[in-house]
Amino acid sequence: MHGVELFLAAFVQAVAQSAPYLVLGYLIAAVIREWFSLEQLSGAFGSRGLRPVLTAAGIGSLLPMCSCTVIPVAVGLVRGGAARGTVLAFLVTAPALSPISIIMGIGLLGPLYTAVWLGTVAVGAVALGLIGNVLLAAGDHQFRDAVPAATTAAPQLPWPRRVARAVHWAWWDLGSEVSVDLVVGLALAAVVLALLPLDLIASWVGGPGLLPLILVALIGIPLYTCTVPSLPLVQSLLLKGMAPGAGVTFLISGPATNLGELLVLRRSLGSAAMWLFVGGLLVMSIAGGAFANSVVWAGYNYVPNAEPGVSGSCCVVSFLPGASAPPKDFLAAMAVVPWWHWPFAIPLAVCLGTGVVRRVLRWRAGPAVPAPASHP
Repeated sequence: MHGVELFLAAFVQAVAQSAPYLVLGYLIAAVIREWFSLEQLSGAFGSRGLRPVLTAAGIGSLLPMCSCTVIPVAVGLVRGGAARGTVLAFLVTAPALSPISIIMGIGLLGPLYTAVWLGTVAVGAVALGLIGNVLLAAGDHQFRDAVPAATTAAPQLPWPRRVARAVHWAWWDLGSEVSVDLVVGLALAAVVLALLPLDLIASWVGGPGLLPLILVALIGIPLYTCTVPSLPLVQSLLLKGMAPGAGVTFLISGPATNLGELLVLRRSLGSAAMWLFVGGLLVMSIAGGAFANSVVWAGYNYVPNAEPGVSGSCCVVSFLPGASAPPKDFLAAMAVVPWWHWPFAIPLAVCLGTGVVRRVLRWRAGPAVPAPASHP
């Protein structure tokens, strides 16, 4: 296979391999959204200390939010009386972690790699929150509303209707919200696996030193990326020879923020909070990558070649068995996908396709048509 056919085979394989983990993650996100309101979850953000920071980081890891979705929530929390340092911990974990990304990470990158990435985010978020509560405490009152806005509890629906509403949100609203980003991420992963030269990846981010990590972090912070579509991209780059630490660095620095979010943070939370957030992301992402390269995979020296099955020696679980030796035709490429993935892949493909169409129609209709909220 060559060119377009090779790309299509890699893309369909990526969708099929991701499908079971995405479907399960969608359903978990829907259950959290339906049974735990944002008002309930944010009640413990108002004070400083270790416990509220841990709570904020934990809540952030449960909510299915991207870096843009989390900004209005964070601003509302600060205006309602939450400490800015505590909210910074939430800003790190909410876009970087979610049930979807954790489940998908275990499936695509393996439990050890996911644990290193998750642990770096968790430790870094808590440390940033504690430091922020010390350095930013004096100015917190300037960003609070005089009277917190009142909230009204939503009426309780019968249990079957709540289940139906949760499933509808998972497949209709959440699917629409993440579909374009996910399709783009899977397509980029397919391009990397099918077309990108191996020596190009190894020469840029294949080394174990600090320079590749700094480069990845500086590129990742201003870009708009989401964790879920980034996972197959990172996995494909790992299979092409990227050092493990560079993947950890990108999974932290990329999804956690973007240039637009930083501008909103500066205006809504102050320049000091914004620069502390940027500095914290740089430190934790580079430190996590260095830890992965020098401690967890200190003897890592994976160089991809043309031998089938070589991906098994990588630190990740290959979702393209023998990816370094391209299959002869499209059907042969589909045959390497486990059979039990296909019952999940077909409804996921319908969900993604519907979501892409809805996003395009909203874009053509203009800003008067609001996008579905990721969380009430």
